[in-house]
Amino acid sequence: MTMPYIDETTPEERVRRELRGLRDQVVGVYGSLVATSDGFLVTHDIPDLEPTRIAALVATTLGLAQQATHVTGRGRFRESVARGSDGYLAVFAAGDKAVLAVLGTNDLNVGMLHYQTRDLIGRIVDHLTRFEGGWEADTLPHGAVLPHGAVFRSSDAPPPGR
Repeated sequence: MTMPYIDETTPEERVRRELRGLRDQVVGVYGSLVATSDGFLVTHDIPDLEPTRIAALVATTLGLAQQATHVTGRGRFRESVARGSDGYLAVFAAGDKAVLAVLGTNDLNVGMLHYQTRDLIGRIVDHLTRFEGGWEADTLPHGAVLPHGAVFRSSDAPPPGR
């Protein structure tokens, strides 16, 4: 009798595998990352750029876009796509606690990106729920190792009522 297959990879590794798959499936994807909604990098598939800085910026983008959709009566934020002279930045809400950012070249197939991210976001959220105790700063004990390898110190916690 054979034993069932058990995936022993970490949630970060599973999410990174999903991000690599996105790059393989969608023409023009340069790279992508997943961050917590408060800007901590979870994992990335971005060559040649500083992912921790991008994580903080896309979390800010998420926050502003959430406010904008709420104030204008457009409901809960889902996605935003910005086009620059050298390509695209797409930001997607990944549940209530995370954000997916995709960097694309000028050749990005935006339609295929939207199609592929529908199911991808659900899988990412599922992987991230496997972090024990969640990954919001107010639930982390002093000395906990964050998903991107940093060590949480109680002085890093946001003030009450953030």
